Amino acid sequence: MTKGKVDILVSLTLICWLSLATAHTMDLSHLQMNLAGNGSITPASSTNTNNYNVTLNLTESPLLNTCPSLTNADSLTQTELIARLTDSCRYDRLEPPTTLSDIGNDDPVDVYARFYIYVLKNLDSSDLQFMVQGLLQFRYVDARLAFATYAPNRKQPVMGQAILRQSLWVPHIFLANEQSSTVLGTNEKDMLTTIYPDGTVLISTRIQATLYCWMNFQKFPFDEQKCTTILESWMYNTSVLQLHWETTNPVSFDSQLQLTEYNLIGSLYNESIEVSDESSMSHGALQGNYSTLSFTVMLTREVGYYVIDYFLPSIMIVTISWVTFWLQADQTPARTTLGCTTLLSFITLSLSQENNLSKVSYVTMSEVWFLVCTIFIFGSLVEFAFVNTIWRRNNNLELKKRTTKYIVKSTFVPKRSRRGYNRSQSSMSTTSMDKGCGANNTVITIETPIIIGNGLSRENSSVSLAESEMGSASTANLTDSEKEKPAQTFATMTPKEVSLWIDRKMRFVFPLAFILFNALFWTLVYCL
Repeated sequence: MTKGKVDILVSLTLICWLSLATAHTMDLSHLQMNLAGNGSITPASSTNTNNYNVTLNLTESPLLNTCPSLTNADSLTQTELIARLTDSCRYDRLEPPTTLSDIGNDDPVDVYARFYIYVLKNLDSSDLQFMVQGLLQFRYVDARLAFATYAPNRKQPVMGQAILRQSLWVPHIFLANEQSSTVLGTNEKDMLTTIYPDGTVLISTRIQATLYCWMNFQKFPFDEQKCTTILESWMYNTSVLQLHWETTNPVSFDSQLQLTEYNLIGSLYNESIEVSDESSMSHGALQGNYSTLSFTVMLTREVGYYVIDYFLPSIMIVTISWVTFWLQADQTPARTTLGCTTLLSFITLSLSQENNLSKVSYVTMSEVWFLVCTIFIFGSLVEFAFVNTIWRRNNNLELKKRTTKYIVKSTFVPKRSRRGYNRSQSSMSTTSMDKGCGANNTVITIETPIIIGNGLSRENSSVSLAESEMGSASTANLTDSEKEKPAQTFATMTPKEVSLWIDRKMRFVFPLAFILFNALFWTLVYCL
């Protein structure tokens, strides 16, 4: 069949239908609109089948509107009231309760936080962690849950636990520096949700969290630590949700709170913005500016334990190492045993304290103390080795004067330097006499020992006498200055006397140096 024939058949069919419709046209003037009630259409009279009664029902149909009514809300139970307020026709728990501002934009939800701390403990220096237990509260306004207009006589808030929380929109807040956290509770989790008549929602949660604390141990054990807890919005950026601290008592502590190793001196709290982008993705796959709350507890370490168990014992060990200065240098077993025992005891004492700390790259005050005390103990051993070496010498020390300067100089300067000095003095004396007295002069050197002091040293004097056949002439050639010039003298000390002299000096040098170090150390501890 061709296309033209099909068009002709369709046209004929339409003409037939139009004819039938004209013959059976209804007379609309005979229709009566009865607004009574059941929505059915009935004939207007029994004789005219073309006249119809159309009855329309204008009441609410349960099929067209299923939203439950809030009339007489005062008589409803809390469960019924919340069920009707949070019905899907009125409430969407996935949508935050933003409000429309004057300029046509949605204002962000303001969430106010408060933290009441019960317990603060386990400030672990090795793992850089601490544990906090407390009550965390969030408060915000959700106008969709306000029931004051529906139930004016209901003054008490609606309270519930997990079931009520699941039916509401709640802000997703997380601890940014947590290692682990949990909600406390026995049979059920300690989570309380309170809805006030004006739509204010208060969410209270009792939590326990282990948080990281980046401690600084440069002044250990006289350090002050600042441990921070950070709360951040997880899903919504600042255009949707903003966090604030409560204006009164945002962070408070239980009056029975006690710390074992630290002393709580105060707290700080702050509001800031955290930027999440491709370089620092801290909020899942979302990017933007996120509201952040933080509070910092300031702690100072109690030093009583370290003073009694570390510093006082170390001072006593260093002092015991000085007993070796009262022992003679030839008492090798006693002095060696005392020095090694004190050194090993101090190292063991220091290691027991350092094991409680994490391995840090910088130098702490306790390490400075350990290093200096080790130097003092080791110095007493070195001093013993030095005086013992001098004690075993066989040659006496020649001294120009019996003072500290010349004793130390003669102890370290080789003896050949003194002999060379004597030979040069003798040659100079001989040359001068040859020139003054002629070639026939005879030089006689007489060494006369003279005992001085308490018998611990001797003086050697050389007197050069020139005798010639013409004695009267040589005597006349001597000038007055040569007659008045005293003879060159030297003192000697035995090795044992030098060793005893060094020990006597060290009895004062070591304690004085240690006192000066303590004055500097404790000044740096409490003044910096």
